[in-house]
Amino acid sequence: MRDGVRLATEVYKPAEPGRHPVVLTRTPYNRTFLPTGSNCDNASMRFFAEHGYVALNQDVRGTYRSEGRFQPMVQEARDGYDAVEWAAAQPWSTGKVGMYGGSYVGLTQWQAAIHSPPHLAAIVPYITASDYHDNWTYVNGVFDLWFAQSWNQLTFGPETLRRNLLAAGLPTAEVEQRVAEWYAQSQQDLLSDWVWQLPLRSFDGLRGIAPWYYTWLRHPNYDSFWARLDVERRYHNVKVPVLNIGGWYDIFQVGTVRNFLGMRAEGGTPDARAGTKLIMRASAHAPAPDTPPTAVGDVDLGPNNALNVDAASLRFYDHYLKGLDNGEQNDPAVRLFVMAPPDSGTTGSGFWVNGPTYPLPGTQTQQWRLGSGGHANTAGGDGVLSTTQEGSAASDLFLYDPLRPVPTLGGNLCCKGDLLSPGAFDQKAIEQRDDVLVYTSRPLDHDMAVIGDTRVTLHATTTVPDTDFTAKLVDVHPDGYAQNILDRVVRAKFRRGSKLQPSLITPGRAYEYSFDLGNTATLFKPGHRIRLEISSSNFPHYARNLNTGRNDGSERSARLAEQTILHSARYPSQLDLPVAAAVQPPASGAAASHR
Repeated sequence: MRDGVRLATEVYKPAEPGRHPVVLTRTPYNRTFLPTGSNCDNASMRFFAEHGYVALNQDVRGTYRSEGRFQPMVQEARDGYDAVEWAAAQPWSTGKVGMYGGSYVGLTQWQAAIHSPPHLAAIVPYITASDYHDNWTYVNGVFDLWFAQSWNQLTFGPETLRRNLLAAGLPTAEVEQRVAEWYAQSQQDLLSDWVWQLPLRSFDGLRGIAPWYYTWLRHPNYDSFWARLDVERRYHNVKVPVLNIGGWYDIFQVGTVRNFLGMRAEGGTPDARAGTKLIMRASAHAPAPDTPPTAVGDVDLGPNNALNVDAASLRFYDHYLKGLDNGEQNDPAVRLFVMAPPDSGTTGSGFWVNGPTYPLPGTQTQQWRLGSGGHANTAGGDGVLSTTQEGSAASDLFLYDPLRPVPTLGGNLCCKGDLLSPGAFDQKAIEQRDDVLVYTSRPLDHDMAVIGDTRVTLHATTTVPDTDFTAKLVDVHPDGYAQNILDRVVRAKFRRGSKLQPSLITPGRAYEYSFDLGNTATLFKPGHRIRLEISSSNFPHYARNLNTGRNDGSERSARLAEQTILHSARYPSQLDLPVAAAVQPPASGAAASHR
């Protein structure tokens, strides 16, 4: 690197001698997911080498075999730029470099790309984000507690502790024993103790081994710390095509779609704009062990819900790194797997659709209004969703107690699927709580393909100066299984947007909260019902709002909040669904791909 630090880099070469284009992966995980003391043997790198690329698997600064001190996110722009240019200058390189990888390994690509390395030719970031304040560390102003704690407990905590102990001169055997003991104890404490500690900054489980966790807590607002990392501000600096790959139940799916849309509109060259593509399937970020590859949580969507990421990437690289006329340039810009949840049981199906844009051409927004007789609490209440609002009472009320939060059950979360699984699960138990409002449509009499960005608009009052509102889109199957499709949260003081300065609210005054639920492609089938759950917590996925109006990082006390959801002619609350009217499931026996 430019400061002299050396990064350990495995080089996988094709059998054929000479110069070859390069595929570069920069990862902090080379030790995390391998047995202690083993050498890496990366299957994807071997795959690319077998197809005529020099493939590089690099430990990022301060991890595994690389030198330096690990500072997640902030170190990857300069190091990524330097690694690309180093790779281009090697005697086995043609000078064309692509980058590859998912999650944080997607971040390492974007952080390099927004600084325009001259020899970068294409990137393939999958299941990764666009703004590392919003939709990574925070979501609409709410700290993503489970992600921040579980991600560090699984990966960076053990890695940094190991390096610290080795640097202190302890024998390797003792180091490994201490790391194993720390991990076992933290695995036991994560759900039972870590997530419950107040104030958030008093939590000591990661102090000394993941200091950046506390840095994130010190920056709850979008400020200069986050702005310098924000990809959404710099698409014009990205001069290369991007193959974006994501999952409908992935924690970073909002960023994946934003990156596609941002590059198509603002990419730094015509090729970057025209060549950028999007592939989305039904997948989660870090599923529970033994989850079938075509399943998301409890629901298996069948063999059509499969994607070979290496093969899709190879086709992309062959065109942009080797210059092959392989037809990739004529492939559709958008490929989406449409989920078809089951009528009974947990085995569904699905099909692929292609298109030139996202959302698909002809998509129209359908408004579903919230209504009730004033008692929408629980699934046994009288909450309704309809395209009209006839005969509806003006409001529904629930009590939000931060010390008795609504528990997380599936959804778009990460990590530690063995403790808290992402994906689709039956929400019936959640819907029995009095602090959950439930609005349900009548059974549908036709197929309705919801494909695109969904949105919720609530008009609400509260008795406190700051609070949260959560929303969850649910498909109620004919057998009663309530499958979560999307969920999200908004913090009242960030109601105008997470990039803007927060503004507290006046208790008792009605405010509008309009926020994205995220993206999906799902088929609501005849006999199924559309449902929307409204509450004020989803814990431990999101940190609890303590309702005091003060900084939750340093706040210890909590207040009860009386929450009133308004749904009158003056204060309409609604769910906006993007309906792709032209999309219909293929006939029985037809090909899986729908064009």
